[in-house]
Amino acid sequence: MSRVDRLQPLVAFMLATLGVMTVFSARADWVRQIAWVLLGAAAYITAARFDYRRLRPTAPALYGGMLLLLVAVRLVGHSALGARRWLAVAGFPLEPSELSKLLLVVVLAAYLSRQERLSWRTFGGALGLVAAPAALVISQPDLGTTLVLLAVAVGMLFLAGARPVQLASLAALAITAVPLLPHLLYGYQRRRLEIFLDPGQDPLGAGYNLLQARIAVGSGGLFGRGWLHGLQGQLGFVPERSTDFVFATFAEEFGLLGSLVLLTLFGVLLVRLLRTATVASDRFGELLAGGTFCVVLVQVVENVGMNIGILPIAGIPLPLISYGGSATITTLAALGLVQSVMLRRRTVVYQEHTSPSGAFRATCGPSPLRTRGRAY
Repeated sequence: MSRVDRLQPLVAFMLATLGVMTVFSARADWVRQIAWVLLGAAAYITAARFDYRRLRPTAPALYGGMLLLLVAVRLVGHSALGARRWLAVAGFPLEPSELSKLLLVVVLAAYLSRQERLSWRTFGGALGLVAAPAALVISQPDLGTTLVLLAVAVGMLFLAGARPVQLASLAALAITAVPLLPHLLYGYQRRRLEIFLDPGQDPLGAGYNLLQARIAVGSGGLFGRGWLHGLQGQLGFVPERSTDFVFATFAEEFGLLGSLVLLTLFGVLLVRLLRTATVASDRFGELLAGGTFCVVLVQVVENVGMNIGILPIAGIPLPLISYGGSATITTLAALGLVQSVMLRRRTVVYQEHTSPSGAFRATCGPSPLRTRGRAY
């Protein structure tokens, strides 16, 4: 228990509690959300007790399973809101694209941890590992999750020690691919990008979601209207108010101060993930914690950004706040793996004891003379 990062699960519990409150206010199925949080808590405990190092040799099998699930979505998946993203597994609506975020982090961590120096061959191999699931996800279509997968790949390459020229090549590739983007997106996705700069040109159509979200955030003011008293959310003006636009619902009811508290909680969680990466006992654990950091960071930035109108709408949930079983359980399982890294971190013991000459000296590691010490 002395190795447990107690602050990380505490912050996750607080975020999940705020999420259930917001889902209840948005008049979604809050009982089911509680059930998903409980299942996620079980996944968290299981992942924390599991030795994360045993995942490394199973990375090829995990990658193959991820691709099979994404292909199954294309063949026998269920459609909703114009997208085919879900599989029915024993009555549970599984969204493989959410699970792919965690699996891709594990696969990339295993692949990149094999070499101390990131060669061009390894660099290209990592991009190839990302290309297949990203292509399957964007064909669902799911632009938001595709952006998360690509951002996670870039973040993990940076953490793995990619050289500036390698990162610059990624930037050049992205700029080159911009003209092809309209041909890769569906009609409504292209319309979202077009309406982003001027939502007022179609206030009752493509710009409706963004305008209503802005109104909800602005009407919250400094202190908010109070829980269950948000007009935009309670009257149903904010679309998808329990999933994609859950932050607008939260901001209207809890105001600017409440939103700052929420973002502070996410900030504390991100700091704990980075701390785990710095004390990991091996490179695989370091990249596993760093990849989870990238997943949470990208989703928070994009969801909040699209709710306040500074980023295009991409359909990304807010971790532990948005309604959804696959996203909630996957996020908590990922945090549990990071806790597993923390539990098995390297330990440095600083001890002071009296030498035969009467002087004090400090040692690191075990010592036959047990006096006072502290483990970091």
